[in-house]
Amino acid sequence: MTPEPHDDFKPLQEKIRTLVRRHAGPDGAGATQTFPLDLWRDLGRENLMGILLPEKHQGLGLGLTGLAIVTEELVISGATMGFALSFLIHNLAAHHFIHTHGTRELRDAYLPGLARGGITASVAVSEPGAGAHPKHLKTCARRENGRVVIDGEKSFITNGPMADLFVVIAVTGEKDNRKQYSAFVVPRDTPGLFPGEPMDFPVLRPCPHNTLALKACGIEETAGTGEPGRAYETMVIPFRRLEQTLGPVILSGGIRHRANTLGARLKGLVPDHDLETMQAMALRASRLALQGVESPLSTAKEFSRCVREFQAHMEQLTVPGPDTPSREAKMFDNDLNALLRLFPG
Repeated sequence: MTPEPHDDFKPLQEKIRTLVRRHAGPDGAGATQTFPLDLWRDLGRENLMGILLPEKHQGLGLGLTGLAIVTEELVISGATMGFALSFLIHNLAAHHFIHTHGTRELRDAYLPGLARGGITASVAVSEPGAGAHPKHLKTCARRENGRVVIDGEKSFITNGPMADLFVVIAVTGEKDNRKQYSAFVVPRDTPGLFPGEPMDFPVLRPCPHNTLALKACGIEETAGTGEPGRAYETMVIPFRRLEQTLGPVILSGGIRHRANTLGARLKGLVPDHDLETMQAMALRASRLALQGVESPLSTAKEFSRCVREFQAHMEQLTVPGPDTPSREAKMFDNDLNALLRLFPG
């Protein structure tokens, strides 16, 4: 018998299922809107906060497929799609901004803590009223007396409320009438750094977001990561591509979880072939999302179409009858639509 392409990850998937079950409340882990810090810490203790990081820095040394499978399994097992988004962004930020582009000093200082979950990373690009468009960003950094001083405001920072490190993108020059950007790793306790209160988002809970103010925030020059003056094109844009590549596995995990829970509830109430069709759609979405990690452009539109077809089929199954949608069902629908806007295909 030919092994399945992802058989090597089955022990890791079982570990995820065990961890999520351990923290599931009476309504299931997928129904909670409170951030499960105990689950976050347990994932760290298993080195799962550093899936892409090398073993010498206490990571697992796996590739993007490994991260995709673990992220999807989190949601299949019952964690919210919002929690999976927090998990994914942390892993990508640690790998991309610190491991790939950081100096040896930054890697040695932060990667072990990031891999073990003792340090949470976030990325500060967007700004109030500007979004993430490079033409409109105003946060700036200047060198002063052997240090770097940053001034500005950031917003919509994923994981910001619990972050220990902020990767701040700031203007450091101009060339041919275009702003040049650099990236700096700024610890939370840095003087002049003022994290804002958590922002209240109606979707993708409990993934936390906040704002950030930097007022004469002084850091060492060694806190720079990546190529000075080219952070946007060499770091921000590739990071966004990574988000777009990996994001669909959160959707596919949510779809498979929903298919499992809805299938169990409707067993015997609707024809078996309808439930089998729903499960087949969910598995197809999963295969497409994982294929998209290796070949993003070839499957993105097909994946989006598959998700829409699943939504339509699910509505046909759940509209008849006197039941009102559960809180978990409403959360799922809202989160699914929000993620489709983030990762449209």
